[in-house]
Order: sequence, then C-alpha cells, then structure tokens
Amino acid sequence: ITGPSTAAFAMSVRALYSLMQSGEARLGGGEGMQGIYGSITQASMSRVLDALAAETALGPDSVMLDVGAGLGRPLMHALVSHDIKRAVGIELDDVKVAKARALVRNIDRANRIDGRQLAPCIDYVCSDIADAKAVHTDDVTHCYSFWEGVPPDAKEAFGRLVQKSDAVQGVAVVQRAVRGESPEQCMHGWGFGSLVLVNTFAVSMAGSGRKMTAYIFRRDSGVLTPSPRTLPLEEFCTPKTQETVTDDATPRDRAKAPKRRRLSL
Repeated sequence: ITGPSTAAFAMSVRALYSLMQSGEARLGGGEGMQGIYGSITQASMSRVLDALAAETALGPDSVMLDVGAGLGRPLMHALVSHDIKRAVGIELDDVKVAKARALVRNIDRANRIDGRQLAPCIDYVCSDIADAKAVHTDDVTHCYSFWEGVPPDAKEAFGRLVQKSDAVQGVAVVQRAVRGESPEQCMHGWGFGSLVLVNTFAVSMAGSGRKMTAYIFRRDSGVLTPSPRTLPLEEFCTPKTQETVTDDATPRDRAKAPKRRRLSL
C-alpha cells in the first residue's frame, strides 16, 4: 500500500491499537528509566504515514527506522497500515526495549491482525543513536522520530545517519512548531543534508491531547546552501535533560524543571 489506508487496513489498525493499549497497561505503561516518552494519537500517526506514502513512496518495499522508538507503536502501525517490509527501532532505555519486545509478542499471540506476525519484522535495538554500528540501517528508506526533548548530540547523530545513507527517501519528525527559520535549514543545521519539506500539519499527543507539529521531508539530490540563522537551533527542538517535565506536571514540578541550555553555533 502506497496511498492512504484502505477500509480493510484501517480495521486492522484499530484492532492493533486496541491490543497495544491493553498490552501497554499490562506492562505498566510505556515509561522506562531514562529518556523521554511521548506518542501521538492513532489518527495523527495515520496522517504521518499517509504523507510519507504519498510524498516519499512509503510502501511494501520500505524499511522504516524510528529513533527513540519507545514501545514501537509507529513501527507496528506502519507494518499493518502500509505493509512495510521491515522496521527498526532504536531506543536508549533497556526497560522500554524489553517492554516493546514483550508487547509485540503479546500482539502476535492474539493473532487478530489478519494473521500477520509482526515480531519477525521488527528489530528493536537498545543503543544510543550515536552508536550506529550497533544497528543495521543500510537499507533504511524512511525515518521517523518524535524528537521533542531529544538532546542535540542525538539529533546530530540521526542527521549523520541520514546524510550518509544512499537509501533514505523520506524523514518525518514530530515536535513543537518551528519559528523564525525554515524547517529545511534547521534540518540541514542538524546535519541531515538536503531535505525538502513536502508537508506539515498539526498532530495531537495521545492522552494529553497536546498539540505538536509533524514535518514531512523528502530527500533532495540538490545542494542546500545554509542561510544565516535568525534563531539558534534550540528554537527548532529545545534540548532537555533526561528529566522531562510532562503535561500533567504541577507548578512546583515545572519550577524544578531544568533550564533550557543554549547551544554554541
């Protein structure tokens, strides 16, 4: 499938999300010991994947990478809705990786996703993105990350991975809205090379309903010349420490939150 989800696949996606929600509850939630945790709604993720399909040919021959994969919801969604060939999730937190592996096994045992087994198609890797040698990414064609709060060195490592790849066709990131500079220039500043913004739209976080923005990029063979920055990179994706303040934090929690760290450009 390379276009928007059909009714049959939409039914499978609904079944998948029902299994993911009940399975996540049995595992004690999606939190781990470190890093950030955030996911967008089923409808929002469907829109991201459909945009990748329409603009960058996400489909049965695709291999999708999720940086900061958490419990692997986007990867399982892509396997079911767009029938991608393989999925790779990189996650720093070993607790989340263990939960992700258990979750996909439980979903496979339920056997409600048109008989397809997902676990053999997903490679969960417990690793820092900077340690690219630990991950087989040579055939990755599409990349996704909910990277609000991801530290600068991880974004730069992600950028290097994309830039050196001959296979990557599309990149999608979810974060707060970009202000003061074009998203293409911001991604170039993180080392992604030349990307073309082909779509952008608002998405909602699961649970809180907090609004974020999805940016869909297509790989460009041309050369992008950086323009003078009007804002530091932190305005594109504010770096945070491992101790992330959640949407339901109290005023006292927010007062204790780590201050923004300004980058040297």
